[in-house]
Amino acid sequence: MEIETKRLQIRALRDEDAPTIVLGLNNYNVAKNLARVPYPYTLDHAVYFINLQRSFSSNSMICAITFKCAPDELIGFVGYESSGADGKIEFGYWLRECCWHMGLMTEAATALVHYFFAHTDFTKLHSGYHKDNPSSGRILRKLGFRETHEEMNFSEAQGKDVPVVKMQLTRETWQP
Repeated sequence: MEIETKRLQIRALRDEDAPTIVLGLNNYNVAKNLARVPYPYTLDHAVYFINLQRSFSSNSMICAITFKCAPDELIGFVGYESSGADGKIEFGYWLRECCWHMGLMTEAATALVHYFFAHTDFTKLHSGYHKDNPSSGRILRKLGFRETHEEMNFSEAQGKDVPVVKMQLTRETWQP
């Protein structure tokens, strides 16, 4: 699966993406905003994740984000993952810090949400953001996500529970 936007290519992860995954996630400013990412982040972590995501349910899709003009250099992830027995589909993303504030994540996330609702029968996506990361909340709101509640979740990079705003997007409220 490949999706192209005005500036980006969204594609499957490749083994050779491991070093650029490390470039993005071995940055505390990025890792601290993600629940399951350790810091420091090593090449072993990246290789493990690339292999692990291949075993995810067919209801999951984790994608590399690259510039169309540099399709071999990963700048982030965007994806959705089946969270198991409850049937929830969790939407998430991250972007290398050097690519922040350029509208890239909104562009990538919009494309994948559109793909999700066009190619699956699911009616809801769930997501969330660390309360001290309002930029991520703005991206989700632009996509049409609505707040459902707040809770405490463990941040592996921070080594502690942090407040998280949980959100939901339904097929009915999605405005492509």
